[in-house]
Amino acid sequence: MIRGRAGVALIASALALPLLVGCTSPTLEPVASPDPSASVAPTPEASPGTGDTAVPEIGTRDASIEALAASDTIVPTRLTMPDLDIDMTVEAHGLDAEGAMGLPEDAATAGWYRFGPGANADEGATVIAAHIDSRHDGIGPFSRLPNAAEGSVVTLSGDDGTQTDYVVTEVRTVGKIDAPMAEVFDRSGSPRLTLVTCGGAFDSATGHYVDNVIVTAVPVADSPSE
Repeated sequence: MIRGRAGVALIASALALPLLVGCTSPTLEPVASPDPSASVAPTPEASPGTGDTAVPEIGTRDASIEALAASDTIVPTRLTMPDLDIDMTVEAHGLDAEGAMGLPEDAATAGWYRFGPGANADEGATVIAAHIDSRHDGIGPFSRLPNAAEGSVVTLSGDDGTQTDYVVTEVRTVGKIDAPMAEVFDRSGSPRLTLVTCGGAFDSATGHYVDNVIVTAVPVADSPSE
């Protein structure tokens, strides 16, 4: 995995902040909420696509930068969250044609932002995102993220066989235009896991959900209760 601020600084200088994951595609349609009564205090994630939010464009996709971003990184391959009955395969994704974080089309599969920290990283935010739903798959597991409770455990498995347990410290929902890009994709600071999906009402005019849900979790060893 990428360790040390020198490597982080080099990547950060070469890649501008990506757009946050979007929740629309040619095959994506809104579906009924699995729990219409569930709600969370308004606050984060943003969406890809045109016109969703004003964020910096990607500065470069140079092959050498991609190689650096992927070097010595433990690739996340599975994410489980027993309290919400979430058990998902995780795939590595970079950027799509619009400069947004790419995602698996399957709502039952999550994507890891491969230009950021990997599993069990020493610093920065490991970003895992997924569609809330799709026409083909119906409601996805991440649709349950708004119901996450502080203290819930999230386990991230890596391609080297390691497992890292995280404890949820914050659940937020925010309008996409207000999404805290620098925070979500931050490669520095204390190690943490950031889970992202869409939320709120579906805007048929734009083809996007109006909000995003962001769940922040920290390694068990770093949790306040430890």
